[in-house]
Amino acid sequence: MQSLEDFRQRYLQPLFATGTRNCSINACESLRIVSQLLILLKTLPNVEAAAGRAASKTIMGHAEAVSGSEASVILNLPEFDKRVRQIESRLRSVEQPVWHLATGSQLEWNHCTSGICRCNPDTKSFTCWNTNLKTVPVTQVIPMNMVAIDLSRNALSTLHKDTFRGLTLLKELDLSNNVLDFLPFDLFQDLDSLLQLRIQNNQLEDIDARTFWKLRNLNLLDLSQNDVTLLPESVFYHAQRLTVINLSDNQITNFPPNLLRDQLLLEELDMSRNRIETLASGSMRYMTKLKTLDFGWNQIGKSNNSKIDDDFFEGLISLRSLMLHNNRITTLSGNIFSRLTNLYTLDLTMNRISHIDGRTFAELKSLNELLLGQNSLSSIPADLFLNASALTRLTLFSNNLTTLEANDFEGLSSLRILMLNNNVLKFFDARAFQPLSQLEKLRIDSNKLMYLPQGALHGLDKLLAVKLDKNPWHCDCRALYLARWIREFVAKLWDGQQPMCRGPGDLGGHEVGLLRYDDLCDGQWASMLSLSPRLPVRKHQISTPMNYTDYFNLYLKHIYNSTTDEELKGAEITNVAIKKVQQLVD
Repeated sequence: MQSLEDFRQRYLQPLFATGTRNCSINACESLRIVSQLLILLKTLPNVEAAAGRAASKTIMGHAEAVSGSEASVILNLPEFDKRVRQIESRLRSVEQPVWHLATGSQLEWNHCTSGICRCNPDTKSFTCWNTNLKTVPVTQVIPMNMVAIDLSRNALSTLHKDTFRGLTLLKELDLSNNVLDFLPFDLFQDLDSLLQLRIQNNQLEDIDARTFWKLRNLNLLDLSQNDVTLLPESVFYHAQRLTVINLSDNQITNFPPNLLRDQLLLEELDMSRNRIETLASGSMRYMTKLKTLDFGWNQIGKSNNSKIDDDFFEGLISLRSLMLHNNRITTLSGNIFSRLTNLYTLDLTMNRISHIDGRTFAELKSLNELLLGQNSLSSIPADLFLNASALTRLTLFSNNLTTLEANDFEGLSSLRILMLNNNVLKFFDARAFQPLSQLEKLRIDSNKLMYLPQGALHGLDKLLAVKLDKNPWHCDCRALYLARWIREFVAKLWDGQQPMCRGPGDLGGHEVGLLRYDDLCDGQWASMLSLSPRLPVRKHQISTPMNYTDYFNLYLKHIYNSTTDEELKGAEITNVAIKKVQQLVD
């Protein structure tokens, strides 16, 4: 056909000629005619031109200039295509042939093993995995006492509504990795014993509310990687034994408050990679068994009206893992997690959090991992971690932190891993890490630090790895503490990466740990004003002349090793020599 007139003469005129009362065309013939029309519309040059003009005008911001006929072409053609596919799927679900269901005798199991798919009479299982099936094999014998069926990794686009009729003992059914775009609502109505149903990685757009109602013993349902947009609120009614539901990687926009009304045994729910914006009150009220909840990669907080209600997590007394990463959350209230007393892992990575109430984590006494990286925090609220004594891993990388105060990590007595890299830290209090007596790994690389405050890493006796590179280290006298620490604990540098000097002068590009007093302080006495405490005055006499460098190295030994007066007696430093060193220091 070359034109719409050709289509009319070939398909429509014969029907009109016989009169509508005598029309004998069946559903499949009607579908064939509609499909031909769709193909024609897609290939006609004038249709393509109209669609192109409409698209270009829309892109250029002149949608009002698109004519009515052009707009109808570009807007209705995809919808027309979708409707044709839906009609075709529904027709095939009642018209296509189905395999032969047998009673389950030994003879019938022998027939099953001779089919194109594999049957195992011992395990009462059947598999057609990865055989490129477009329909179920009509010659295949299926004993009705079958326990497991695997039809995954094929090209099935729909199934007859009676495909599984009578398989009352079936426990496992795998339909994953096909191209299913429609499921008859009564497809599973006889599968009362079914425990696991896998339909992931298909093309399902709509789920009838009645589809799973008869699956009273179902434990696991995997509907991930489809194109589902809307969840009927009653879709899981009567499936009361579900323990795992996976709806990740769909196009779901709503999370109905009563969706899980009957799922009192649910332990794992994955709603990640959807388009959910709001989590409303009451949705989780009865989920006392839930242990893992994933709402990552959604659009929570996208607008002013989209949010998480403070009592959304009410009732989750058994929850261990909560994933909220990759959303658009900006604020955490003080009550939002208050009932999650058994929470072990909380992932808030890659949001837009700029404000956290100081009480937000106060009740999370079991929290072990807190992931707050890639947000917009500019400071750590006071007492935020005061009750987080069980926390062992804290990530704060890629925020906007500029400084750390003395009590920012107060309460983290069990912390082993702290990630502060990729912030804009310019300074932090020398006491900031003092509460972290169990710290093993520390990252403060990729910040704006020019020096470490004296004693910043003292007391971290269990430290195994620290990453310091990619900071603009200024190698003057203030870098003495860092240089000395690196020389003493060089084996603790993460991946052996040495921090490098940014300057001043020709010291730029040098490894900080290789620089000594003469390199850092020669001709830079003014910068030593900040060094304290001073070298204490001794009453002992010097018996051997010492140069100023020897004096100063002795002074540094006193500072860094807290040398006692008794240990310094052997040095026999005279008052005159001490005064000389102090003059240099001043």
